[in-house]
Parts: sequence; structure tokens; C-alpha cells
Amino acid sequence: MLYLNAALGIICTGLAGAILDIESVLRKLASQISFSVKRLLSGQHNEEKLPTSSDIAQMLDILVLSLSAGLSFDFALAMYCAKFSNRLSKDLNSALFSWQIGAKTRVEALKSLSTTYKNPSFDRFVQCVVESIELGAPLAQTLESHAEMIRQTRRYELEAKIEKLPIQILIPLTTLILPAMLIAILGPIFAGLFS
Repeated sequence: MLYLNAALGIICTGLAGAILDIESVLRKLASQISFSVKRLLSGQHNEEKLPTSSDIAQMLDILVLSLSAGLSFDFALAMYCAKFSNRLSKDLNSALFSWQIGAKTRVEALKSLSTTYKNPSFDRFVQCVVESIELGAPLAQTLESHAEMIRQTRRYELEAKIEKLPIQILIPLTTLILPAMLIAILGPIFAGLFS
């Protein structure tokens, strides 16, 4: 009789846990559907800009810190999505939810986002995650090196823009400012010569 009561208690506890898990999944699903419907009705999905390399580098830094602290990839990604409200975090949250409920695999969800963004930095991030899953490589070190590579590429792009800046400033200087200065300096001289 004692074993029967213990077995019934374990079964009831398991059922209550399963019901709570189903309830939380249904709540997430309802909030995700309402968010998607609001986004579609407001037309906001077309207005939000695609993520930049700096957004992706920031996401990678947060994932690396979380993974280094011992968190799982899913929890680290959920933490990023909860703290930020840009398009990248919203889309990653949708992808995370889709593989948590089993609608897609992690690889399918991330690859579909990669084709949506068409950003080489994000493509490389997805490739790193997929290789880490398939090969069992440590994800934190891979993402850390990828984040460093993104920052270095961005630094080179900014340096190239800075190098082009003097040439771009030279055009308005010669066409607008220099003639005005010549008129201001030489105008009184020519007025004195002709008077």
C-alpha cells in the first residue's frame, strides 16, 4: 500500500509538471502569434532595418559571455532576446521558439534566418553553430573568434571610409569655399584698383 501511494504521488507530480510545461508552451505560442499578428497588421515587419555587423558582434559577445559562464546555447540566446528589442533579437526569439516547440530543428531555423538576412557575418555565425552541433566543437571559442573577426572587418571598413574622407571634403572645398574666399580677399583689391 505504501508503494502504491508513493507511485501515485510520483505519477501525479509528473502529470502536474507536464501540464505546467504544456501551459508555458501554449502561453509562449499565444504571445508569439499575437506579436506576429500585430507586426503584420501594423506593417512594421517591412520598416525594421536588417541587422548590421555591429548588432551581430554585440549578440556574439553576449552569447560568448553566457556560454563561458556555463549557460546552454538556448538559454544564452533567450537571455539576449529578452534584453534587446531590435529585429535580430525578435527574429532569433522566433527561431528559438520554433525549435523549442519542435516545429523546426535548430539548424533549419537558423538557416532560414540566414537566407532572410543575406548578411555574411550572420551566415558565418550560423555556419559556426551548425559545425559546432555536428562536430561537437566548443561553441564559445568559435563564436569568440568570429566576433573578433567581425570587429576587425568593421574596423577595416571604417579605416577605408576615413581614408576617403579628405578626398570627399576636397570637392566642396574647391567648388564652394575657395571661390567665396577669393572673392572676399581679392574683391577689395580689385575695387581699389578700378576706383
